[in-house]
Amino acid sequence: MKRRIFFKLAGVSALMTFVPKVFAGVKRSAANSSKQLVNPFSTKGQWYKTALHVHTTTSDGDVDVPTRLQQYRDKGFDVVTITDHRQTNNLSGYSSDDFLVISGIEFHPKTYSGAPAHHLLGIGLPHPYEYNKELSAQEMIDDMKSKGAKIFYAHPYWTGHGYAEMTEVSGYLGVEVHNEGCRSTDSCSGRVHWDQMLNKGHVLTGVATDDVHKSANVGLAWTMIKAENLNEQSILDALENGSFYASNGPVIEDFYVDENMKVSVKCSPARKIVFRINGSGNGNVVLSKDSNEMVTAEWDMSRKKPQWVRCEVIDEKGNTAWSNPIFL
Repeated sequence: MKRRIFFKLAGVSALMTFVPKVFAGVKRSAANSSKQLVNPFSTKGQWYKTALHVHTTTSDGDVDVPTRLQQYRDKGFDVVTITDHRQTNNLSGYSSDDFLVISGIEFHPKTYSGAPAHHLLGIGLPHPYEYNKELSAQEMIDDMKSKGAKIFYAHPYWTGHGYAEMTEVSGYLGVEVHNEGCRSTDSCSGRVHWDQMLNKGHVLTGVATDDVHKSANVGLAWTMIKAENLNEQSILDALENGSFYASNGPVIEDFYVDENMKVSVKCSPARKIVFRINGSGNGNVVLSKDSNEMVTAEWDMSRKKPQWVRCEVIDEKGNTAWSNPIFL
């Protein structure tokens, strides 16, 4: 059996070293403590197809909660988090043995710099939640975390945010590497933002969402979570530990780095597989040969000596699956 290098999570670092005077006195939480991040392809559990960013008529969606949940059931989802803007929903009675519904919220605190507001997801936030728009961005994050919510940074490209805005706050676990709801403005991708944060030492995971407002867009992107059980605590623990990958089509079956610094991936049929690393060059691209699709790829990184590596699996339709990074 190959010896594998496991993921490592250091958490989002607190803030930039230099803080302009306009930010002086603003209280921000300390960085997360270092801990082990599991490799979902090397752990026990079941895979659950999960929607993490979903809207209903409680805010600006086109159908009510029960209709939206049935739409996801019909699409084969196992877990749905309802994340209406600035408010939670009473979701009691909607979960069953084979379908889990989790309370959440999308919240929009002001940026400290005056840029457009942050968009963040609070997953696992109990209902009812009293939204206080007077709280600062960091105070909102800290308050929701104190109630058990897992925080993720939503669609930074669509919001017009970059490294400056994303480092104003701390305590979030990951970023939307893909948000299908931003298709109309061609700003679905958050992978450059993700890589820039990783390159600066901020350890973040990546989720994919469909950010549904209209019923026609249900099920266009998802996060595959590996958890021991189909219950809220197991799913939230998996989000905390990085036990998932993101996709809008392909399947990742295995991803690891061996003791010789060779990274390998096994997946559904793909036309292109990309290994992303820190530093110039940004990795390696493996293309299928003679129009035959690949189901495996590997790359010897021993000369590159990267600090982290992740993979992207692209199929013939251009759909992608994104692994979480392995830190070396």
